[in-house]
Amino acid sequence: MEPIPLITGLGLVTPLGASVASSWRGLLDGRYILDSGRIDQAPHAGEPRVNLLALSAAEQALGEAKWSDSERSSAALLVGTSKGPVESWIGASPCNSIARGISDTANCLADKFGFSTGPRRTLSAACASGLHALIFGAMLIRSGQVSRCLVVGAESSLHPMFIESFRRLGVLAKPGEGCRPFDQNRGGFVMSEAAAALTMEAADETSARSRSGAYAMIDRFALAGDATHLTGSDPAGRTLHRVLANVINSRPVNLIHAHATGTILHDPVELAAIEDNLVPCDSEPLIYSHKGPLGHSLGAAGMISVVVNCLIHRHGIVPGNVRTQAPLPIRGARIDANPVAGNFRRSIVTACGFGGTIAAVALSDAGNS
Repeated sequence: MEPIPLITGLGLVTPLGASVASSWRGLLDGRYILDSGRIDQAPHAGEPRVNLLALSAAEQALGEAKWSDSERSSAALLVGTSKGPVESWIGASPCNSIARGISDTANCLADKFGFSTGPRRTLSAACASGLHALIFGAMLIRSGQVSRCLVVGAESSLHPMFIESFRRLGVLAKPGEGCRPFDQNRGGFVMSEAAAALTMEAADETSARSRSGAYAMIDRFALAGDATHLTGSDPAGRTLHRVLANVINSRPVNLIHAHATGTILHDPVELAAIEDNLVPCDSEPLIYSHKGPLGHSLGAAGMISVVVNCLIHRHGIVPGNVRTQAPLPIRGARIDANPVAGNFRRSIVTACGFGGTIAAVALSDAGNS
């Protein structure tokens, strides 16, 4: 049997906190941002912000996993980011310093933590970048090429050029209104910077001991390309529908952590694709989006969703959709503004990006096969 990818360590840096614990507490307490979320970060001469965020999240995950130097050396290192160190390459010219490339974050992590001989990849797939990196790592483990992976999603793109570009596209919420995923009065998202990291380890099919202490296992995953439009998705959601069908796999789920950016066009399409693929279960599954409290961190968003789902599996509670006060009608599931406690055995994460990049992952309790 092929190895099973288990999630064994987590790291998180968000506008609500610089750690897993503080960000999680902020979500449960119902805190949220209303405008672009910039993270307080100690300055470090010459190091791009995205690298600093990635380093912080990775250090948390690796500290929890407790890998030895030799285990880190041979592990795979996967980074998902849509733009990399933007402050380096914006404005760069032959007359000044050479811009750092998008792989700079992965190189920085490798140097800091001793990833020297294992595979190293940077995946850039717009807002699906983080999930693409996670899925690549899961494929490496399933194929037996590596037994450990560090996966990091990081983004720091709060540059006026990007903010104004998104504003002209009409996808940003009005100043001070914040993001309202799946709300009838939604008006778009707010941009934020963030980083999320996790460690994955290979587990034997039948070894309960190898699963002890793990947050969750990677159950299923799917990637697809919807080439409908440069920035818009298929209004019928056919590609997203197929991806969800693959990961849900006609099996019950307790939670769908949706991409749900609070935009006028995308949210109803995603909701319809979710509805069509749900199967009856003992209780209605919950639909959640962290974009309301945390904003949209672009290439890091999918990885943030995975880390939050791991915490939901561990603690048995889903934070409230605190910004969603008038939810769109939905059948077969529910959107709750308040935290909901329960037994969350299987969950889904979706990510959709400009250019049609789509990804979804199913997570199950580590003890489930």
